[in-house]
Amino acid sequence: MNLIPKQTDTKAKIEAVAKVLGVDPLWAVAVAMTESSLGVYQKSPTGCLGVFQMSSIAMKDLHQEMAKGDDDWADIACGVAFLRLLLKRHKTIRAATEKFCDPKDRDFYVSRVINYMGAFGDS
Repeated sequence: MNLIPKQTDTKAKIEAVAKVLGVDPLWAVAVAMTESSLGVYQKSPTGCLGVFQMSSIAMKDLHQEMAKGDDDWADIACGVAFLRLLLKRHKTIRAATEKFCDPKDRDFYVSRVINYMGAFGDS
C-alpha cells in the first residue's frame, strides 16, 4: 500500500506502541487507517479527533492537546491501549473490532479493517 510520508511516520508510531502494549500491529494500523487514513489531525463530523477518532468525556484533555497538534504519541497510545482492552474482553480481533465501531456500520467496518490488515501485511 502506498502511503505518504506522514502516514508512514504515523504507521511506524502505531506499530511501536502496539508492540509495547502487546497488540497486533497490523490490527492497530488497520483500525487507524479505517478511522482516519492514518491522519493525525483528522476531525470527524461528530467532533472525534486523531488517528483513532477516540471520543469520550475521559478523552477531553487529550482532545484539547491534539487540537493544538502537538501530541500524536498520546493519541496513538490511547487508541492502541483501547484496542488492547477490547481484545482482552472479547478474545478475538474480529469481535474486538466489532465493539470499536458504531453498531450500524459493523459489517462494513470489520470488512474494511480486515482488508487493510491484508494490505499492510503484504507490504
